[in-house]
Amino acid sequence: SRCRTVAAMPMGTVQITPVEAGQFARFVSEPACNGVIVEVKDGVALLRSLSQKLKDMGCGEETHEPVDNLVPVSSLKIGDRVHFASDGPEFCGTIFEFQDEGRVAGLRELSEKVKGLGCGEETHEPVDNLAVLE
Repeated sequence: SRCRTVAAMPMGTVQITPVEAGQFARFVSEPACNGVIVEVKDGVALLRSLSQKLKDMGCGEETHEPVDNLVPVSSLKIGDRVHFASDGPEFCGTIFEFQDEGRVAGLRELSEKVKGLGCGEETHEPVDNLAVLE
């Protein structure tokens, strides 16, 4: 069975920021409901890595939600190659997950500069300090 939200969007609501697969998004109607967009098809997004609120509402590992009820927490996506804005492009990695309601990104495939900080194979960084590598 598919988990569905109960709240409806008000008539005339306009989606300002389009959502894309790989982004962490929250529900406009209920910000405590959030997750990672896996795919978007026919105006509906499939989300995984769901918030506790969605799990408490009976959603399992995934749910579907109309894209007009979703807003991305940031423009960053899983798979993006990013660098630490505070340290420069030599300090980089690839996003593999989001935590803390999308405010923190998990990074792998770390540059030698990041590994040199003692991070090992993975690290986590606030999305506010990350920029996509050009």
